[in-house]
Amino acid sequence: MFGRQRFLATLSLELLPFLLSSFAVEPIASPDSILIRPIAVYQSLIKGVHDYFNNTCVILLRGSSRPIEEEGMEQLDGLLALQRYFSGSLNIRTAIMDFQMFKNRVGKTYRQIKRPLFVLLNDLEETKQQFVLVSKWIGMAYPTWLLFLRDESNVEEVLTNVYVPFDCVLMVAQRNTEGAGEIIRDVYRIGKEDRLRWMTFGTWNVTHGFRGPLLGLYQRRHDLYGQNIRVVVIEDPPISRIVRNETSNQTIGVRGFFGEVLQLLQEGMNCTFTYEEASWGVRLPNGTWTGSIRMLLEDEADLAATELMMTSDRLDAVKFTTPVYSTKCRVYIKRPDSKAVKWNTYFAPFASNIWNAIAITIVLTTLAIAGIEGFSSRTSEFPPSPFRLSEIVFLVFGVFCGQGMEPSSLDPIRLVHLSIHLTAVVVIAAYSAALISYLAIKTFVMPFTTMEGLLVDGTYRFAVVADSADYSFFQNTTDRILNVMFEELLTRETDLPANYLDGLKRVCTESKYAFMTLDNMAAVLRGKVDCALEPLDVMMQTTIAMAVPSQSPYRGIIDTNILLLRDSGILQRLLKTEWSTNEYTTKTGWTSVELQEATPLLVFMLLSFLVAGMALMVERMVRRDRERIRVVATRQQAAN
Repeated sequence: MFGRQRFLATLSLELLPFLLSSFAVEPIASPDSILIRPIAVYQSLIKGVHDYFNNTCVILLRGSSRPIEEEGMEQLDGLLALQRYFSGSLNIRTAIMDFQMFKNRVGKTYRQIKRPLFVLLNDLEETKQQFVLVSKWIGMAYPTWLLFLRDESNVEEVLTNVYVPFDCVLMVAQRNTEGAGEIIRDVYRIGKEDRLRWMTFGTWNVTHGFRGPLLGLYQRRHDLYGQNIRVVVIEDPPISRIVRNETSNQTIGVRGFFGEVLQLLQEGMNCTFTYEEASWGVRLPNGTWTGSIRMLLEDEADLAATELMMTSDRLDAVKFTTPVYSTKCRVYIKRPDSKAVKWNTYFAPFASNIWNAIAITIVLTTLAIAGIEGFSSRTSEFPPSPFRLSEIVFLVFGVFCGQGMEPSSLDPIRLVHLSIHLTAVVVIAAYSAALISYLAIKTFVMPFTTMEGLLVDGTYRFAVVADSADYSFFQNTTDRILNVMFEELLTRETDLPANYLDGLKRVCTESKYAFMTLDNMAAVLRGKVDCALEPLDVMMQTTIAMAVPSQSPYRGIIDTNILLLRDSGILQRLLKTEWSTNEYTTKTGWTSVELQEATPLLVFMLLSFLVAGMALMVERMVRRDRERIRVVATRQQAAN
């Protein structure tokens, strides 16, 4: 009998909160009561929010700094009942803390808690005061917040001194005065000085439980209502061209690829952009930053809108948006000169074995002609040939040089002549075609193709854009070769290029100048420089994005709009349009043969004239000596 009564009493205590909530009857609570809702409302509503956001834990925050053991029995039982329900029945990790305990035990390590749900059980004065203090040092956007308000409370008055960032999810639950259940509002501020804004997030009632929105956070918060976003831009033509006021020289906009992206972001977010100009920014040895990164860190800008490379040191300082595009990074040099005199030009079209075959052919055909003529003069009435063997060799060689031969009356020799002429025609035609191709096609040989080869060559200067991630990459690298390049080459450059266009122009104008840039930038700028650029091997694959401060409330909405541009194909179209508009096109048409490419032939002809002249002089001298000797001999004979 006693056990049955105890069971009924326990069952009644467990069902009592649900019965109270069903009839919308609030428990009688003192003005400083921690729980301002029936326990069943807390349990169901908190569980619904937890499931909606898939939180990993629940932290129940109370404003009182008194130990929980000093709370009234009713408050203590209610808090412990909530903890038992979440931890025991639902297996949700749950902790009960006051704000002071949270600051002492958790403090700055709160980010080690993954996806927490912070629940403010009431809006009492002590809770409001403690919440204002906590909101000043905690990253409000990191946890999910749920605040329970009393019927007479006003959300603006409760949160008047609390900055709720644009990307913070803070839900305020208040009893529905027009019916049973709760109305949950989503509150936020667009800027620190902006008024508190809210919209209906969901509802809760006994019948249906919690019902949240179907749209995502930035589908609901898609409008910045003209909020000013401070943008830092960099002069990096052609994809970032700064527009200045003609009278004040003040930066008023940006053109090029990033200008188009910013225009679309401004329209999509309904905001206003103001611009400041800076450099990319590098980390100094003392740990401070320069340029656009410094402006983001010191709250002088909200967005760095330029082609920033994602590097490890930058990731430690700022946050990057969704990548805009990916590209490759490598070093470019000026195409080596292909107009140097090549002394083997007229011998290169054929290999040595072909020249040997021609020489053997000349020798064999000469011997064949001489043999046929010698045999015919002995066995027939044909007179012997007037040509000696050396003369026949020159005649056959003359055929291969396009000359004719003295006709013969012997049919066998005519057949040999025919075979010689046919062979010479084929050889001359093949040689001419190969020689023309060899002279007309501009070929060059890269002096090196790797960074190690550039270092070993030792004759090239090397540079990157000043005050950029490229410089930081070499400064902080652990690669031995790249570190040596930084120490021996890069640190010697006292005047580094201001942007990619400046660097590529120096490649063309300065002797043996190597410059590291992005593939897409090189493709865009090829048509704006006066020389042909040749790339070395790829150094790394890099991702280009814009940057925001680490605690920026606008990163999420910017990422959302960039993803919309990418998924709709607009971003790819902008990239294609920008690259195709500025892309270098290869010149087509006839290729001329330069005079210096004929230098070997001209030198050969000049040497031939000199040798022929010297031979003529020697021959004249020999002939004169012979004539003098003959005259002397004749006189001696006459005297005798």
